[in-house]
Amino acid sequence: MINFKFDYFLSVFPKLLKYLPTTCEVAFLALLFSLLLGLIIALMLQYRIPILYQIAQVYVSFFRATPFIAQLFLFYYGFAQFSKIISSMSAFTALTVVLSLNYASFMSQDIRAAINSVDKGQFEAGLSIGMRTFNILKRIVIPQAARVAVPGLSNSFINIFKSTSMGFVIGLKDMMAGASIEISVTYRYMEAYAAAVIIYWALISVFSYLQTIVEKKLNRAY
Repeated sequence: MINFKFDYFLSVFPKLLKYLPTTCEVAFLALLFSLLLGLIIALMLQYRIPILYQIAQVYVSFFRATPFIAQLFLFYYGFAQFSKIISSMSAFTALTVVLSLNYASFMSQDIRAAINSVDKGQFEAGLSIGMRTFNILKRIVIPQAARVAVPGLSNSFINIFKSTSMGFVIGLKDMMAGASIEISVTYRYMEAYAAAVIIYWALISVFSYLQTIVEKKLNRAY
């Protein structure tokens, strides 16, 4: 029978929460970089820019078809053997880089679908009055596509946040690492991991609620 120590379980929460800023920082940085890179890739694919289109296809295929943990190990341990920059990179930076590269491939598909939802006639109308392609995208296409892309991009952020939990396998001191540290001292696996899971659950629930609010406001705006 499991001897669950409720008092100890409660005491673990503040010990894990002190690592929360690191988790949030990685997640938000990865969201920013993956969003920017995802937009660039989406435009390469959408407008079939020669050479860049083929590169973007291979990029998306690779990152969507391989496990994230394998990508993380390949980058942090494999490429580090050939690059002094990567070998000297902190676990924080490495995780942020790989998360950004990975989720950019998923976000690019959400953004591309959102761009396709905008009436192509608006793009052609912009060209007919002498607008440059960049200005058409900036002022007409992307603002409308952003509303359509919000649900998919929000789900990607939630997945990014959950994926930060893999950082401890390369030495990042995040909440999962904090739980492992506790376990190494007390051997109380159930209490430590249960506390970590509940914290993630609570945070993701808040993000999901905020996502719903944003989507409703955007829908009312249109």
